[in-house]
Amino acid sequence: MSLGIQIKNKFKNIVKIFFIFLVIFFSNKLVLCNTVIGALNKVSGKISKLTIEDHGEIFFGSLKIIANTCKKAPPEEPPENYAFLEIWEVTDDAKDKTNKKIFSGWMFSSSPSISALEHAVYDIWIIDCNV
Repeated sequence: MSLGIQIKNKFKNIVKIFFIFLVIFFSNKLVLCNTVIGALNKVSGKISKLTIEDHGEIFFGSLKIIANTCKKAPPEEPPENYAFLEIWEVTDDAKDKTNKKIFSGWMFSSSPSISALEHAVYDIWIIDCNV
């Protein structure tokens, strides 16, 4: 009889550990979300709205934009979206194919001038984070 009770107790402990794992997993927001950015080509005047998945990349003109993470402020706080972006300038000359990192850091939707991309042709800013 005592062996059956020990097995039930071990099963209950495994279920508890699994439940705790699920709570930690979802409380840390490990669910992937999308970063919505705005991009302006200053030469043509074209504004584009681009969506990038977390840890994904997208090309805009000669730029490669990588969105590592995107966070959104809770509803009870002032509205704010912030994303960690890496932006590379890709040159595809016949002689050499080089990539130059021109931006790496956090961008904020409420004040894009705090941490902005400084480029002669393109402007990039964050608009929203979608789950």
